[in-house]
Amino acid sequence: MPNQLINTILEVDDIKALQVDFSQLKKIPRENAASMQVIIYYKDEENWVYVLTTNNHPEDLKKIEKQLENKWLKMKVYYTSLEWFNEWMKWYDKLEAEEQLAKEEKEKREKAEWDSAISLMKQFFEKRASLDPGEFILEMVRLWFQSGASDMHFQPEWKNITLRLRLDGILQDVVDFDANDFWKYLQKLKFISWVKMNVDYIPQDGRFSFEAMNHEWEKKKVDARVNFMPWMLSESTVIRFLDSQKWIATFEEIGFTDRNYDILKKHISKNTWIIVVTWPTWSWKTTTLYSILNYLNTWTNKIITLEDPIEYEMPWIQQSQINYAKNYDYETGLKAILRHDPDVILVWETRSKETADIAVNAALTWHLVFTTLHTNSAIASVPRLLSMWVEPYLLAPAIQLVLGQRLVRKICPNCSDRRPATYAEQAEIEKTIKSLSDLDMSNIPAFDGTVVESHGCAKCNETWYQWRLAILEALEITEDMRNLIIDKENESSILTKARENWFVTLLEDWIVKVLRWETTLDEIHRVI
Repeated sequence: MPNQLINTILEVDDIKALQVDFSQLKKIPRENAASMQVIIYYKDEENWVYVLTTNNHPEDLKKIEKQLENKWLKMKVYYTSLEWFNEWMKWYDKLEAEEQLAKEEKEKREKAEWDSAISLMKQFFEKRASLDPGEFILEMVRLWFQSGASDMHFQPEWKNITLRLRLDGILQDVVDFDANDFWKYLQKLKFISWVKMNVDYIPQDGRFSFEAMNHEWEKKKVDARVNFMPWMLSESTVIRFLDSQKWIATFEEIGFTDRNYDILKKHISKNTWIIVVTWPTWSWKTTTLYSILNYLNTWTNKIITLEDPIEYEMPWIQQSQINYAKNYDYETGLKAILRHDPDVILVWETRSKETADIAVNAALTWHLVFTTLHTNSAIASVPRLLSMWVEPYLLAPAIQLVLGQRLVRKICPNCSDRRPATYAEQAEIEKTIKSLSDLDMSNIPAFDGTVVESHGCAKCNETWYQWRLAILEALEITEDMRNLIIDKENESSILTKARENWFVTLLEDWIVKVLRWETTLDEIHRVI
């Protein structure tokens, strides 16, 4: 088959009917096209490249043909007069106008945040057919990050793949992909995440990075963690971004009240004992622990962590990644850590008796140890450790502080107002204020008979809430409580003794934040 087909256009209407692909038009810059009088304007599925020319410069046309042959492309040539060639050079005007519009739309998307980012995500979704799949999916991820969402879910349904965002802990549907159409985007996600593209029968974990604007309009690198999980009809895909600027926060930004902050600061300033942080899944354990390590991160401290996975790299801290496939688990890592003379140790999660035993012994040999447990309250952590068969006589002198933490949504500051509290709300608040007063807690906000509410606005996407904060309880292990641990007393006995030592519960810390007009009683009933 010849590499060139020659056709002659005699009618102007034929030129008007030509289909122009602007991506092909860009292959010859405007200035070169004008001097050579050659325009590349289309490429079909059989690799034929369509060229419009006056043939006043045949040598230039041959050079272009040779370049196309080197790329295994064939050329179809259409001739026209110089007058009409100049008329169709106006295609470049349309190209420049489209590029300018695309640039403005991109800048608009880069600076979008909150609700406007979600609106632009929906608009961008409608243009997906004209975009490269990789370019499309990365732009959707950027907009998702700028919306303030913590997770991006591609959830398989019967015929569709639903894109859902978790905003302030609540999942919201955004758009639906056709299941067959989504396959090419799934392959792009797998490719950039460095997982096996031909594997869909086992879960896979991957990571990738992208650039996005922060709220100061500065570009920054953001890491994303991806999990692919087999489903009946397709693979379920969840992306979680790892934004170091958000995960290293002040204790006030997290939600520590003055009382809880004073307790935490007192105990993390020591050089021994175990501090346990407990919570359900997705309760900002990364934020709290990384913020504590950041606070302790000085040249006088050697800090070593065991993590699964390492979510953020922190300067001057030795971070070690657990790898079960290579038989590197918490027990093996913790034994090795003790030979590296650390001052502070973070064991990301205590799951077994052996890990708990080594951590306890490390605390008893002048190391400050942090670890996490999944329990419903700070009080429940002590029985949980005892149920792992940690010896009570070792646990009692080792454990010093247990932090319990949950996440609640903050009221939107842009559309919030106050209203009179209902009878039930007033009774609940006044009962808690009395309990806090009995605990000799100072700085309790005054209750004026009103509570905060929101009306919904564009910035909070009509949800009434924007961003989140933690509610906390700090259980200090006192000498009389150590005796209860040695005697293996139950949660009720430990709670009674803790209340005698002015222990403030999650619910009471929450009411304090309600009195500060930071959140609502409805959030209490939703989370607890």
